[in-house]
Amino acid sequence: MVPFMMLALALVWQVLLIGLTSMYASHGAAEAARQAAVTPDDMERIDEEARKRVRSPWDAPDVLTTSVVEREGVRYARVSVAMPVFFPGTEGPWDITGEAKVVTEVTPRNAVDRPIPDEDPPDDHAGQGGDR
Repeated sequence: MVPFMMLALALVWQVLLIGLTSMYASHGAAEAARQAAVTPDDMERIDEEARKRVRSPWDAPDVLTTSVVEREGVRYARVSVAMPVFFPGTEGPWDITGEAKVVTEVTPRNAVDRPIPDEDPPDDHAGQGGDR
């Protein structure tokens, strides 16, 4: 009976590690997206902000990676964290990735000028004594 109990305990522990890793990936992605909205061209600051919300050893440079990707004209902050096997700090064969949409406040320097979706067109009658 003891070997089965130990196996069950090991499985529960691994599920807990999966949950923690997933939580850290999503928190890191949210922070990276917030920073990418303000400083879209500074990947160093984006990565730094993502790591602030992730505890050690999940925030190690070889464990956590941060990137900003664009799909269908929308930018996303992506944080991938190497999944630990039984002990935090050990790397498993797979990663857990969290993504958060970047709500652009500052246009990136390398982006093409294009209209922001859901933005009202400019008012052609502004300043001409129209309705106020």
